[in-house]
Amino acid sequence: MLIKVVTLAIFTMVLPLVGNAQTWTSPDGFLSITTPNAKDFQAVPTPPPPFLALWVSNDQRMKFGVMKLQIPPNVKLIQSSAEEGLAEEIGGKVTRLPTKQLSGHDVWNMTAKSASAEITQAMVRHDGALYKLMAATVGGDSDQVAVSQFIDSLAIQQPSSMVSEPMTQLGNQPANDVGETVDMHNLSKTIGGASALLIAGLLVYLLIRGKKNPST
Repeated sequence: MLIKVVTLAIFTMVLPLVGNAQTWTSPDGFLSITTPNAKDFQAVPTPPPPFLALWVSNDQRMKFGVMKLQIPPNVKLIQSSAEEGLAEEIGGKVTRLPTKQLSGHDVWNMTAKSASAEITQAMVRHDGALYKLMAATVGGDSDQVAVSQFIDSLAIQQPSSMVSEPMTQLGNQPANDVGETVDMHNLSKTIGGASALLIAGLLVYLLIRGKKNPST
């Protein structure tokens, strides 16, 4: 009897959370995520490119976003270079998190922390695009529960083709099929750090503030 009562109580507490959870799907239908809690976050109506979606916490400290970059399908990225780019962009140290496999796609995960900001991001390739989930906290400790819920909610709606995607090129040696004109190290660095300052900085806050309080 006690077990039934406890189970019912847990179900009663969890049900409202499940009911309030909403799913956002990218315009091309490739991926979906669970949106941040609407009580604590506001969606930016028109996020600045290359973001497809952006949410900012009510206290302005946390910014969660999904971005998309066009990358030629035959260009292989370098994980360590992407991490280096993120570290340089925010002026901190990057920790590599375990790579995940979702519907046949490799998902790189990393977190970077500096004196003023912390960013966790997940990167995944599909066809001619790279998608990044980014969760940034500025001015204080991050809410690890909220960050994990956002990053871990990533779901791939379109399974990978039989040919593996050129995502996990290891080391700093260029692949033979991309040509000598492509500097994959610098390209990977740029992609790894892309929009880190935008999502961590004040620009998004100013955009939202401008929408709420237009100048006269």
